[in-house]
Amino acid sequence: MSNAWDKLLAQNESVVNAEETFETTVVIYSPSGRTLHQFTTVCFPEGTSPALDTDLINYATIGWTSDLDQCYTLDVYTLIKNSADTLDLIRPFLEKPTSKVHWLILLDWSLNDQKLWLSELFGTFNKIKQLNDNNDLSVWCLNSSEIFNLQRNTTAWQSAHIDFILQTLRSFCHFNESSLIYVDEDSSEEEEEETQKLRYQEILKGIIEGKDMKRHLEMVKRSKIVIPKGYDSIGLIKTIDERFEPSEVGDDQFVDKYTDFVPAMDVIRDSGKSYNDLDKLHPLSSFQVDIQEELGKMFVKHRKSSKV
Repeated sequence: MSNAWDKLLAQNESVVNAEETFETTVVIYSPSGRTLHQFTTVCFPEGTSPALDTDLINYATIGWTSDLDQCYTLDVYTLIKNSADTLDLIRPFLEKPTSKVHWLILLDWSLNDQKLWLSELFGTFNKIKQLNDNNDLSVWCLNSSEIFNLQRNTTAWQSAHIDFILQTLRSFCHFNESSLIYVDEDSSEEEEEETQKLRYQEILKGIIEGKDMKRHLEMVKRSKIVIPKGYDSIGLIKTIDERFEPSEVGDDQFVDKYTDFVPAMDVIRDSGKSYNDLDKLHPLSSFQVDIQEELGKMFVKHRKSSKV
């Protein structure tokens, strides 16, 4: 496999001498700084991650040349989830007319917050629709190899829970016209670590460029799921467990069913409390960052980039 990112340009370096440049906006929304760093390290080319790391919000411009010698520039925003209002921080940067915004929504199997995923996704997608009309969305589940550790090392997690979460995520993405990708960093004899990274980089690049993603389709291997939007169906989702009804995922009653069935996070189980909102577990005040200062830095970086 060829390196899909060989021609990636340095941060904030414009694509020069190009007859036509395709400009697009990417927003990466992550539950933690560690998850963000891991995602950009795996799915972006080497050296890009430090430019996108943040405690709250960040911005960088990235460029590359596609396989068809088309030049792309990406305005990449990174956001760390810390309250229900975090997405509002990016509102000022989306106010002017822009091309389609590609939203990369990150989940992380290693954070043990699977119980909250569905309600979080509904809240995130509803907020995104309020912020922008022209969106392309994808859900990326990092550390998916943790699926096997949960089953081996705990009595709470059974294969039925893993399948139920997968069917729920597939149904949610199917009805919201989104892609679903499980990111498994564990290399195997058949696939070395570098080859594996290039595969995820190519998947991300294909999604942003709107390429045909059929050859990346994977619906069988539980830790390596790749389902581009438009490739799933109710019938295919039900092949995992025919008792599951994908059309019910949008109902309020199903959210309660999901919350009740999925094993609790350690932090919730240890406290003996039941929460349906991450904000109650990780309030904004727990983040040791100055929001106004971070936004000020963002505006400066944005202005400098706009002048290029």
